[in-house]
Amino acid sequence: MLYYKNMENEYENSRIERLKRGLYSPGGDGTSKEHGAELSPSDIELEKNWKDTTIIKDPSVLRTGPKVGVLKILVILSIVTVLLSGGYLVYKYFDPLANPSEKNISITFDVPPGATPGIPADIVVHVVNKNRVPLESAGLSIVYPSGTRSADSPDQDLRDEKKSFGTIRAGEAVNYRTKAIFLGEEKNEKEIKAVLEYRFAGMNSSFTKERTHSIEMLAAPINLTVEMLKEINAGQPLELSVTAFSNTVIPLRDVFVKVEYPLGFTFTSADPKPDFGSNIWRVGTLLPSEKFQLKIRGIFSGAEGEEKVFHTSAGVGSDKTARDIDTFYNKVLSALSLTRSFIGIDLLLNGKLAKDTTIPFGTRVDGKILWRNNLDTKIEQAQIEVRLSGVALNRPSINAGSGGFYRSSDNTIIWDSRGNRDLALLETGAQGTVSFSFQPLPPVSGNQALLNPTITAEITVRGRRIAETGVPEEVKSVIVENVRVSSQVQFASRAVYYVGPFVNSGPIPPRVEQETTYTVIWSIVNTSNSINNTEVRAVLPIYVEWYGSVSPGTENLTYNQNTNEVVWTAGNIPAGTGIDKPPREVAFQVVLTPSLSQLRSAPALVTQIRLSATDAFTGVLLEQNKSDITTDLSTDPKALRDTDLVVP
Repeated sequence: MLYYKNMENEYENSRIERLKRGLYSPGGDGTSKEHGAELSPSDIELEKNWKDTTIIKDPSVLRTGPKVGVLKILVILSIVTVLLSGGYLVYKYFDPLANPSEKNISITFDVPPGATPGIPADIVVHVVNKNRVPLESAGLSIVYPSGTRSADSPDQDLRDEKKSFGTIRAGEAVNYRTKAIFLGEEKNEKEIKAVLEYRFAGMNSSFTKERTHSIEMLAAPINLTVEMLKEINAGQPLELSVTAFSNTVIPLRDVFVKVEYPLGFTFTSADPKPDFGSNIWRVGTLLPSEKFQLKIRGIFSGAEGEEKVFHTSAGVGSDKTARDIDTFYNKVLSALSLTRSFIGIDLLLNGKLAKDTTIPFGTRVDGKILWRNNLDTKIEQAQIEVRLSGVALNRPSINAGSGGFYRSSDNTIIWDSRGNRDLALLETGAQGTVSFSFQPLPPVSGNQALLNPTITAEITVRGRRIAETGVPEEVKSVIVENVRVSSQVQFASRAVYYVGPFVNSGPIPPRVEQETTYTVIWSIVNTSNSINNTEVRAVLPIYVEWYGSVSPGTENLTYNQNTNEVVWTAGNIPAGTGIDKPPREVAFQVVLTPSLSQLRSAPALVTQIRLSATDAFTGVLLEQNKSDITTDLSTDPKALRDTDLVVP
């Protein structure tokens, strides 16, 4: 009994221990599988509050932990091996430095952001060879923009510079330092170009690599100012004052100033005179702080409200033979507006508007001034003045016309209410006329010809109007008309026998059915303006033959056998030909065989003689028709009288 009791106690103790182990062991649920014991409600409540405790119900999971860790390590090692192998392959086959390439050459600039004209700018060019092979025969060229000057010799143009590096080792960086003076318009970008020429070691082919860099001009080498009116009446004279001022510390050579005129502006004069055309001045060298000034005068035409813009520029020519600007230093735009004239004015000469008229020498010119009041108010005590001037004006010939007075001290004709009552009060829209006349001088004064002669008429109409304030104010309108005088061309045509460049033969006077040769001489005298496209044409009669002799042989004189026409193409004939230089002449021979029907007559040797030319100054077509040349030898000093008629 005692034995069983001890066994029972032992069993109970073992049971209690198992319960404890089940209760406190990890993953335990406080129950015994053998007895199916349940926890009390308090124990269940306690279990719900153990939020941070992870309960593993299957202890076998704990025994698999070491196997999972080893597997992870093996996977990671595999991935690293693949990545390293792939990286090696990429490096092996895609290495950017494996083969020589211009992409592995770097060219960079170290240049200030802006350049001041006349002050040398520092330039550094960096070249880096990132290839694994050297660059051989390496040379650097720096190409500069137009207008660049040498820092050492500011008077010399700098177009490019060259630097030889020889061999640039793999990974080596080399530099080239220099200086240059940049000239150009303010805020203009000047582009510098670097060109590297080289060979890769082990190769025979040469390669180049280029890079460019821009530098901004901080100021202009020349300051330009243009002074003129902002408003002007159509037909009113205008004066522009242009000043070019050097803004550098170095001399500027081969400087040009150019003014481009707007449409409707007619150039009349300038001081100093333009060197090329009517709008280009060659200044030459402009020293530091030196200035060049010019004045331009002209007249505008156009409609009310139109804006006119002058383009003024200064710069340098490409070389000493240049006739225009190659590199610009400065540009200025100047605008003005055309306003309606207070008093409208028109000038008629010989019944045509003066701007469309050219006048000949030696003839009277009738002038008429048309005026009209364009204002909405009346004009009181109006006065009209016309001032005549010009080298071709014949002052004693000026006539003031009805109601006018000619003031010879300044060649001005004046009309006012004392001679013309209509001028006392000009109603709105009122209009009227005044007349005058004058005559040009002869084309030759002494032994001198008047070259490109003009006569200028400056017309001023002024008066007083009552302003809105009740205070009288002066109103004035002005127009200037320049009238060109056409050249006077004298053409002479004659026949000689005993004088001239040829020896003639045959009877004088001419005999029926016998041949006699004559020399025909054409002479041209040109006075004031050069003439172009000069040509003389004539026809030989049926009984006259072309002999073939022409003198001088340099003249372009031809004979057309089909039309029997003689043509002298004289071309350009300068002003003063026949006055201060010999006349233009040509001579040729013809053969006359008179018929019985021409007995006791003076047969024509040359007929239908006509000269044509264009006046180079006025653009006028000049034409002259001359009488037939006959056997009359009155211009031959050795010929006897009455030797022109045909005898039996």
